[in-house]
Amino acid sequence: MLIKKLPCTLILIILFSSCETDTDMPINLPGQWKRHPDNPVYRDHIPEQNYEVASDPHVFFDEKGQLYMIYTGDVNGYPGIKLAKGKSWSEWEYKADLVYETGPSGWDIHKETAFYRLASSGKHQIYYIGYPNEENYESQLFLAEADEITGPYVQHSEPIITIGLLAGKPVHLITSPSVVEHDDQLYLTFLAWDGFQDVTMVWVMGAVSHDDGATWDDIQEVNVPIGMEGQVTRMPDGSFCAVRTAAYQNVEAIWFSMALHPFGPWEEQDQPILVQEGAPWEVNEVIAPQITVNPDNEQMYLYYTGADYQKGWWVMLAEPDKQAKMNQ
Repeated sequence: MLIKKLPCTLILIILFSSCETDTDMPINLPGQWKRHPDNPVYRDHIPEQNYEVASDPHVFFDEKGQLYMIYTGDVNGYPGIKLAKGKSWSEWEYKADLVYETGPSGWDIHKETAFYRLASSGKHQIYYIGYPNEENYESQLFLAEADEITGPYVQHSEPIITIGLLAGKPVHLITSPSVVEHDDQLYLTFLAWDGFQDVTMVWVMGAVSHDDGATWDDIQEVNVPIGMEGQVTRMPDGSFCAVRTAAYQNVEAIWFSMALHPFGPWEEQDQPILVQEGAPWEVNEVIAPQITVNPDNEQMYLYYTGADYQKGWWVMLAEPDKQAKMNQ
């Protein structure tokens, strides 16, 4: 979890000091959002450490219409991918540890920032970053698959995206994958860092898959507003929304954007939808935001991570004061 403890103001300025948008896009943006009164809506306690870790939430519906969340949590002293089931949007119960053993590559001892997808084959897919140690954080992108949502998950033998020279950029580590479908193709977005403790640049990159996510090509730099550690969500009408964390008046805030294609162009709301509140749950960060949409009424829900480095990481929930959707 060390990556979230780095000062990221400089990185946020590098990434988003100029954001090109298509102002003619027929989009209504949802305005200000309100926090749920029962926040945090999910906590995961580590008794022997007197600490809590429930971070990087990805909330989704399975093929049976059941509400689930995968998140980063502690498994035997290491960050792994865990599963919770929703009784409602704000009530969750732990279900299982999903992906926590070191895979065949030997690289993914630590696992974070997971994204769930139901493949066309019926396989349950979990995309996640894995890295061998916390000193260098040389994380790469991995894929695990299972026949049932609770597992067991089979980890692919090698990373699906490796670090090194990507789109002409010297990438030291990868975070924050999102995988969405558009026009019968899969589109992957992720963050690519040029260092860890000495980071100077973070790029948003994209790739395309034609085989249900097994392999990816056409890796390119894209202008998708997901840094830091945001996600892309496909809306019921086929459009896309993205959320990200960035600086706002000397604190962190979450920003909302919409587009008609996963790689944009994107139109971002001119004000953040949520601003870091401070104690007790947002002392150090509001990060890893993600939008989930109720398929019955298209209402949007924002899940994100609040942090107090002295006490832990928690899953938080907010929703718009006034719901909005793409104009037809």
